[in-house]
Amino acid sequence: MRIAGAALLGLFLLFGTTTFAQDTPKVEVSGNYSYMRFNPQNNNISGLGAFSLNGGGGAFTYFLTNLIGIKAEFEGYGSTTRTFPGGAPVSGNLFTYNVGPEIKFRTPHFEPFAEAMFGGAHSNAYVNICNVGGGCINSPSNNAFDFIIGGGVDIPINKTFAIRAAEADYVLTRFGNSFTGGNNNQSNFRIQAGVVIRF
Repeated sequence: MRIAGAALLGLFLLFGTTTFAQDTPKVEVSGNYSYMRFNPQNNNISGLGAFSLNGGGGAFTYFLTNLIGIKAEFEGYGSTTRTFPGGAPVSGNLFTYNVGPEIKFRTPHFEPFAEAMFGGAHSNAYVNICNVGGGCINSPSNNAFDFIIGGGVDIPINKTFAIRAAEADYVLTRFGNSFTGGNNNQSNFRIQAGVVIRF
């Protein structure tokens, strides 16, 4: 009788675990609004300080386990125009593309997550500054390395949908140019919110 009870309990635990695993999504696709505060450092151009960028994008995350996933993300920020002293307007956009691990803790009402991604960024801003202002010894690159670290929280609505209530990240970009006085780092901050579809 004890052996039969133990076998029944073992089967229950086995199938219960399998059922739980099936309820955990393996894939998440998200779309979001993104706000970035772009912060050029050691800038020698008068009037080019930190400025705001608005945009959006999406991400695809495949979960290797219930906790750990691999995330690919693409974000774009629309062209922003700034006027320098002397009345010269300069515009620039920004695109980022990154991949890296995500760790997500799943509870019935909240799903906090942390992420660390690396990849690239593309912007035409520094080239446009050269074209308007002149004085560039070497034409700056439109492409740069970037690194993102941060996290956020999702609120599950049901098995298929969740709300990305908030995400906050530090974004390091390295656009090399003749304006930064030897420091090619741009230490930026972004916040995002959106929706998540889970499979």
